[in-house]
Amino acid sequence: MTSKSLFCFGVLLASVAFVLSATNSNYPTINLANLRRVFDAAKPYSDLSNAFYSVKGLTLLGEKFQQQQHAEICNLAKLKLDKNSIESVFFALSLARSVPNCDIPSADYQQTLTKAASSQNVADLYYYTQLAELLKTPIDSVKVSKSLLEGLKADSSVLNQGYSLHIASLLSEGQKTFYDNIEDLLEQADEVDKKFLQYEGGVGTTSLVLEGVFELSAKLKKFPAKFDQAKLTKFVNYLTSKRSPTNPKSAYFLLKAALKLSDNQFHIPLVLNRLSSVSVSSQQPNLLISVTNIVGASVRQAQFNVEAESAKSAKSTLLSAKKPFTQKSSDGTTYELKLVEQQPTADFYTVLVSVTPKAPANNDKRFYLVDNKVLVKVSTVASVSDVQIGTGDRDQGLPKLKSVQENQKLKEKLEADQQSKLYVRFSVKDKLKGANLEVHQAFLRFSEAKSGREIIFLAQFSNNQYSADVDLATNAKSFRRLSGVYSVELVVADALLQNPISWTLADVNLHFNEEPSSDASQDRAALFSKKPEIQHLFRPAEKTPPAAVSTVFTALTLAPLALLIILWLSIGVNFSKFSFSLSGIVFHVALAGIFGLFYCYWVKLNMFQTIKYLALLGAVAFFAGNKLLRSLATDSKEKKQ
Repeated sequence: MTSKSLFCFGVLLASVAFVLSATNSNYPTINLANLRRVFDAAKPYSDLSNAFYSVKGLTLLGEKFQQQQHAEICNLAKLKLDKNSIESVFFALSLARSVPNCDIPSADYQQTLTKAASSQNVADLYYYTQLAELLKTPIDSVKVSKSLLEGLKADSSVLNQGYSLHIASLLSEGQKTFYDNIEDLLEQADEVDKKFLQYEGGVGTTSLVLEGVFELSAKLKKFPAKFDQAKLTKFVNYLTSKRSPTNPKSAYFLLKAALKLSDNQFHIPLVLNRLSSVSVSSQQPNLLISVTNIVGASVRQAQFNVEAESAKSAKSTLLSAKKPFTQKSSDGTTYELKLVEQQPTADFYTVLVSVTPKAPANNDKRFYLVDNKVLVKVSTVASVSDVQIGTGDRDQGLPKLKSVQENQKLKEKLEADQQSKLYVRFSVKDKLKGANLEVHQAFLRFSEAKSGREIIFLAQFSNNQYSADVDLATNAKSFRRLSGVYSVELVVADALLQNPISWTLADVNLHFNEEPSSDASQDRAALFSKKPEIQHLFRPAEKTPPAAVSTVFTALTLAPLALLIILWLSIGVNFSKFSFSLSGIVFHVALAGIFGLFYCYWVKLNMFQTIKYLALLGAVAFFAGNKLLRSLATDSKEKKQ
């Protein structure tokens, strides 16, 4: 297979896979069974936090606990209660109130409750107000509101702002200040891929904020104007994408938010899913869908009229006028529509669906579809016709081709050499309508039985006909110049075809002038065999001069030093002006050190180390030498006087 053919073939396969995955995808709902598994996984309970979220979550899902479980929950609440923590008190009392005959004396928590009422910590105020609601005790709204504002000044994180919405929903006054913060809080949400809105902190924080918005809005009986259906849809997209949390806390807040979105007085998002096969045809004309809330349950607040607005593709129309669905289930979740009246053009179609409440709720504007599109495909049966095959000299024009009968193999064997071309012509038609089709995949596969090699060549579509011209001279390398009898197979496939086609057209005996580079079995063996060791060959060292030359050069270099020593021996050394002062000794020691440093640089040190030491010795030699010369000059001047 040529590299160009491989690339094109890979692109075609990827595009088909993408289209198929898109058409088979449904909008996800929050799976309550998954949430139940998360809550059950927290058993047996060992700490108050997980026990609270698990028990409360299972209670919301309608689970009834056994008598033995009641005793275990009550004992855990009493045993794990931390009297100095308002959070621990909230968890313990909530668990105690969730089972019968489980009382915790008020003396165990009253002091902590009183202290939390005056706290400026937002989380403490949240647990305090939740406890006050649980115990049915009055809340000093003015005091709590003031403390909450101070707490938000100190820490205005998204989580604390979410807590503030829940706190404000339990106050009797002062809620408007916190309600007005909702629009700013919405602006802090992170948008991902223009499809999701979420808050830092994940699904738990996002769910907490959403539930708080609806709770406070219900308290004030108005919903933020900027919190429209488009924003809510992006939040719903995020929640449903995180429909399988891994810890009880996130699962609990997700469940509470989902239940709130399924039953409130402002917006109730509905989920549309296809229940029938993605394929529709004249034999299977019906489209079956479901309309549920985001937890996959029926909508109890209203019955709906469900209509198909249209069903269109880029090239064709399946349904141009509105057509109502028929309700199939008593709970109002399943609807069916006969989408195909007669065999339409094969293509992918988008069905637009509208949902409106029936009377007496026909004026209820709360309900809307998160996604109102359903993707379906109309497939067809294809046939390959007008198949012709032949070989000819590559320098001449198109030879006379031989026709191949449908689903038959050419009886005679074709002959071709390295100077030949193999030509194939064929048409792909819609068997039901007779129209020519352009398919995603149409190629020739050459296979050689002995070696097991396969070579692919794409067919090109032009003027409603496919053609494949295989130049054996330019593609000899693809065949590895391996002569032999090759089977030529035509493959036609498409996501819209019910019958992918594989048809062996003929056998062709190929003759290549040169010897084959290797056969397939040898190639495969060589691929995994032990490779020869790589021997690195370093550049040989440059030739050095003869030893005699080096010796003479060294002698000439040392000659001045030898001459100095000889002269010292002959005329003597004059140390009369040598100064044994501190500056004189330091100067000569520093000078000797510099010479020693040069030797160390030659045998050991690098340039940067040498410069560092030289700067130190040079400074000492400079100042000591300067003082020495001044003292010598002064002595000389005094002697002259």
